[in-house]
Amino acid sequence: MSKASDKKRVLTVVTTIVGLGVSFVMVFPINWLLMSSFKDSTELFAYPLHFLPENFSLDSYKNVIGSGFFQYVKNSLFLAVVGTLITLAISAMCGYGLAIYRHEITYSNKVFAVFLLGTLIPGEILTVSQFTVISAIGLYNNIWGVILPVVTTTTGIFMYRQHFMSIPLSLAESARLDGAGEFKIFTTIMMPLASSVTVSLTIFSFVWRWNDYILPLMVLSDQKKFTIQIAIKSYIGTMGVNWNAILASSILSILPIIVIFIFLQKYITGGIATTGVKG
Repeated sequence: MSKASDKKRVLTVVTTIVGLGVSFVMVFPINWLLMSSFKDSTELFAYPLHFLPENFSLDSYKNVIGSGFFQYVKNSLFLAVVGTLITLAISAMCGYGLAIYRHEITYSNKVFAVFLLGTLIPGEILTVSQFTVISAIGLYNNIWGVILPVVTTTTGIFMYRQHFMSIPLSLAESARLDGAGEFKIFTTIMMPLASSVTVSLTIFSFVWRWNDYILPLMVLSDQKKFTIQIAIKSYIGTMGVNWNAILASSILSILPIIVIFIFLQKYITGGIATTGVKG
């Protein structure tokens, strides 16, 4: 017993050390980014490099905020929040239909297979066609031209479908016998049961849109409509690179994501765990 206990204790210590080492490697670049954002331009490229700033300065943040950075934050928030809400609605309804009516509609699995095949197509291939359609319907240089093309996500449909398939069909049938309509069953019974999936997809969708770069760069030309990622890119000019502004704006751009993960991280694993197929 003592040898087995000693082996278990050693394994625990080794696992902890390895875990701390991996965590340090993953977090170190972010910490370096944070510390560098408090350095002035001369100290930023001083040799030898040092982690902590010698002259702590908030000038980079003051300059970024004073240049209208919060307008870009507002644009990104609108894009991420509205896009996420539409994505949740479409994904939940599609997942509900494909799961609940899988016996009545015999080809529902084939429709779902088509959705999955769409994930095999690289997004870059669709860039030209997306831009052509966006321009043709008059959404060029419009924030809706960034939101609408990507409101449908196979990942969201998959998550909701798998979760709804784990719910007994008898639950919906009992509600129908009691006189409940499909919309009421969907909104008052099924969606509350899929709360963990909803939270998980909310996080994923918000992060996708918050960090999106290619589509906003392609669609938006008015600087007042720029998102955060495009604004950061604008600090790279023909006359040089404003590294202090890039560092400060990068830290400001990742703060909302960090806050979201801190408060909602437990729902991510819960939502993914409930997407297994049952019955």
